[in-house]
Amino acid sequence: MTPTTLHQSVILLLGKRNTGRDEVDVWLEDSPYSTCEATNVFQALEQISDFTVGQTPDVVFLHVDAIAAELEMLENMLLSANGDFHASVIAYSGHETLKQPNQDISGIGALASQLERLIPVGHDCN
Repeated sequence: MTPTTLHQSVILLLGKRNTGRDEVDVWLEDSPYSTCEATNVFQALEQISDFTVGQTPDVVFLHVDAIAAELEMLENMLLSANGDFHASVIAYSGHETLKQPNQDISGIGALASQLERLIPVGHDCN
């Protein structure tokens, strides 16, 4: 039996790529999540809504020049889709800090914590 996704996919907007592969790309590759890179928000939406594939990726990520503008456009598209698209959206510039009791987590640690909340460990079942 093919594993089924028990959670919504996450669309991860990343800042402009400075090198061929930045540290977030490497971290995503080594993470426990199934990932797919998109070239624009339209391709990201296609990746989460393609019913012809057996399994939707946990995280669809894309590098963009203007995170705020792309985030606004993506959120508007998701709202106007009337339930056709089911995804959480994270905008990550690399400077985020997540406040936890007795600690602050920054950078990739903050991103990892956000993804853990949205995509629980052991998220697939057979």
